[in-house]
Amino acid sequence: MLVAVAAFFGLLFGSFATVAAYRIPRRETIKDGRSKCPNCGAQIRAYDNIPLLSYLILRGKCRDCGFRIPLKYPLIELATAILFGLAAWKFDVTIAALAYAGFSWVLVVLTVIDLEHKLLPNRVVFPAFIAGWVLLIADAIVEDRGEQIADALFGAFIFGGIFFVIAFAVPKGMGMGDVKLAFVLGTFLGYVGGVETVLAGMFLSFLVGGVTGIIWMVAAGGDRKMAVPFGPFLALGTILGIYLGQDIADAYLGLF
Repeated sequence: MLVAVAAFFGLLFGSFATVAAYRIPRRETIKDGRSKCPNCGAQIRAYDNIPLLSYLILRGKCRDCGFRIPLKYPLIELATAILFGLAAWKFDVTIAALAYAGFSWVLVVLTVIDLEHKLLPNRVVFPAFIAGWVLLIADAIVEDRGEQIADALFGAFIFGGIFFVIAFAVPKGMGMGDVKLAFVLGTFLGYVGGVETVLAGMFLSFLVGGVTGIIWMVAAGGDRKMAVPFGPFLALGTILGIYLGQDIADAYLGLF
């Protein structure tokens, strides 16, 4: 029941994520103003803005002009619902569940923005870093998890520090947006599982990014100079690290 309730709220916040991902890179406010059709400009009615359900009822088209609504919108809503459900499943009714659900929402928004604009906005990354630390410290106090704060600090230092060195050594290979995000990712990975989980998350990020990058390059005709946004792979690797990182680390150490 808890997971179902969390997934329901994930659908609602997923709908908001579509708005944030569209408006933030365009410097538009996300506080007010109803969503509009990007083709005809008609305001979307409240009953046409129900997550997933409205898309299915309208068959993926604008009610006013028949413009095909991109499939990414329901996929964003669905992905956010799944991530909220996972947070509730792993962390139960705790401040940590709230923190990791919010963190997942941020990763969804950043993934969409980076894929479309090759940008990881500071106005998303910095507030996520601050809010994340506030919530994690609160969880550590309430749940008596002081040692995990040290793990979070160490995780931020490892993930962010390594990416900073890479960006310094190979400026064209790593953007500063990725470096700033890495400090946030290391914080959340470290808090949930310590150094092993941080390293697992980093490994998965590079693995997924490397494989996908090669496929992307081959599909583009072998253009090695083609810019591939790395933020989505960092996000995916981190999510996998949070929920599977410890199992992966244990399996690896079990080989020795």
